[in-house]
Amino acid sequence: MLLNANTNAYHAVSFSGFYSMPGTGKAETRNGEMTMTRPTRTKTGKIGTAAGTALAVAAVFSGTALPAAAQTGTSVDDEQTMETITVTGTRTSQGRPVSSIPGSMTVIEGEELQKQTRTSNDMGEILSNLVPGLGASSQSLTNFGQQLRGRDMLILIDGVPQTTPLRDVSKHLRIIDPSAIERIEVIRGSVATYGYGATGGIINIITRKGGGEDTRYRTSAGAHGQSGYSAAQSVEGGSGPADFALNLSARETGGYFDADGERIAPDAFGQGGGLSDSKELNLQGQVGYQLTDTQRLRVAANAYRITQDTNYVTDDNPDDPAYAMRGDPPGDNPGTQDVSLTLDHTLEEFLGGTLSSQLYYQDYQTKFTWFEGYETGPGQSELISEKYGARVAHERGLPAGIFAVYGLDLLQDTTSQSLIDGRTSVPEIEQLSYAPFLQLEWPVARDWMLRGGVRYENVRLDVPTFANETYNNPTTLRGGELTYDETVFNVGAVYFLTDRQELFASFSQGFSVADVGRVLRSASASGAASDVEAIDPEAQVVDNYEIGWRGSFNRVDASVSAFYNTSDLGTTFDNDLNIQRQKEEIYGIELTADWRVSLPWTVGGSYSWQEGKADTDDDGDVDDYLPVTRISPPKLTAYTEYATGRWDARLQANHFFARKHDDYAAAFGGVDTDAYTVVDLGIGTRVGHGTLDFGVGNLFNEEYTTPLGTVYGDFRQSVPGRGRHYSLSYAVRY
Repeated sequence: MLLNANTNAYHAVSFSGFYSMPGTGKAETRNGEMTMTRPTRTKTGKIGTAAGTALAVAAVFSGTALPAAAQTGTSVDDEQTMETITVTGTRTSQGRPVSSIPGSMTVIEGEELQKQTRTSNDMGEILSNLVPGLGASSQSLTNFGQQLRGRDMLILIDGVPQTTPLRDVSKHLRIIDPSAIERIEVIRGSVATYGYGATGGIINIITRKGGGEDTRYRTSAGAHGQSGYSAAQSVEGGSGPADFALNLSARETGGYFDADGERIAPDAFGQGGGLSDSKELNLQGQVGYQLTDTQRLRVAANAYRITQDTNYVTDDNPDDPAYAMRGDPPGDNPGTQDVSLTLDHTLEEFLGGTLSSQLYYQDYQTKFTWFEGYETGPGQSELISEKYGARVAHERGLPAGIFAVYGLDLLQDTTSQSLIDGRTSVPEIEQLSYAPFLQLEWPVARDWMLRGGVRYENVRLDVPTFANETYNNPTTLRGGELTYDETVFNVGAVYFLTDRQELFASFSQGFSVADVGRVLRSASASGAASDVEAIDPEAQVVDNYEIGWRGSFNRVDASVSAFYNTSDLGTTFDNDLNIQRQKEEIYGIELTADWRVSLPWTVGGSYSWQEGKADTDDDGDVDDYLPVTRISPPKLTAYTEYATGRWDARLQANHFFARKHDDYAAAFGGVDTDAYTVVDLGIGTRVGHGTLDFGVGNLFNEEYTTPLGTVYGDFRQSVPGRGRHYSLSYAVRY
């Protein structure tokens, strides 16, 4: 478990998605039932943040003695208020103590997130800095190849799914500005309890809330890179039973340059625009109202748009990296826009417990760049996805100290991908799904906590008759209905070694439907079938096993976890970018440590290693290594932070080790990658009535290529990483 040095801004914790009462070490009455709880771990002092130094890692995991000040409870620790740390789950209305959760999770609080924006506004890069097991950012609009524990992640905003599983376009980490975020919860590992698509984990973005009787404002403005700027205005507060929060932000990003000062191509990956030469606008707001003493209503909306408007194109020299040259890109400006609406209702004292309900709507569109390679002529494709959904959960206590959460999820999703001139690539697929679930928690003894649950997934897809009109002479596929149903389970246990140490173990299954849109368009183009029902791409179930330990020792917090996940129907792309299904096994370890050295100083770190293989000859045994688009190279993150009441400085490093094998599976991304280290420096200080933030990304101007940039070097042109860049901003709260 990692706790933030200065602002309580980062907690690397574990989580399985459901509610547990904060323990007090005594009997508690909960929904009419008596339950014995252990004392929950408390926060004593300022402990470090997400990344850490190798020194701290070595000290914790080798048993090296720490300085006396770190071994004993001094005034440095005692001056902090004791505080129970809980995590709010999207399935229930309450929080739960971290110490009783049999799994791995990372929580990034808003203040820590804002510190990271001193050097980068790229959500993929920020999360890679802070989350063990998450791969490197592409430094572009796409998060393709940035997997969590080697598998796909489900991305949510306040519990509303943002991903488009019917046609996965991998652009869903860029859907909200960091200034509108209160915290981010990252569940690491397959998650059965949240629905399909979470085979690698969940990233749940929690937006800022209002509250209090006074109205509070925040105004900020900044300059970034060589020609970028940003501005944001927020207001939040409340009056009587009502509360509100509103955040408006705008950002214009200039060009990206490598370590040699060469301008990087603005859309080097061809995935529908990059972050350079882009304009972003985000409006997020919500209103809450306490209807009665036992009822609360909340309405929230998020509108986000990013558009790339550039006067540069990728150079036409295949022997060079993807540099930019002057030119007007053909077609419309690429980009993404997303609108989501949420209505939440909480009713306490209902049938002996609390009823939580949520209705949501999402309208998502993304436009790719102009593509010359279509057989029927060049064009520009656009994906459109519209979702309606409902989630209902009831939580209550049962005899013998058991706590139960049960409910139902409903979703209707309509997704299509066509060229803007009308040619169909992926037809309008309609999905209707429902999923009842049950989760139980049972403190079987003073030192043991058991959790387990079951979820039934039922998915129906309606596909119309269509032909892929981007190919000459495509096969017309007769429409039909595809149905999937699967029951998935999870079970876990926590053993409390002491009040500050736990061992945990868990088994959890994840469920997903393969990228049906890509399968259908490939089948029509190749003539592999003439009937949708004959294709029937099978669903994927991932079995995830995890064991771990976590502990807190005065000024040191540390954790160790090991995982293994397997699936009989993994999903990778072959060299022609068609989906192939084969047995896969992925395994790894994750270590975290934070050490409060003295009052102003904190160091800490994380190390994550993962590997995976696939059964490429269909003999039942995995043999060849999975590509780098699935398996992240080993990652070591390290930081040191100095914080006083007036200013703070953070020096952090991300090191990706080389990954090289002789026998990759025949898949897109089966290439070796080189090691590299990126060091960032961020400084914040009070100036006048506000805070001045300064950041230097890639402080030592490292020349490198990201893993995905290396993959594209084998496919087309390599994409260099971003060189040294600067950021300066000023914010005032009033």
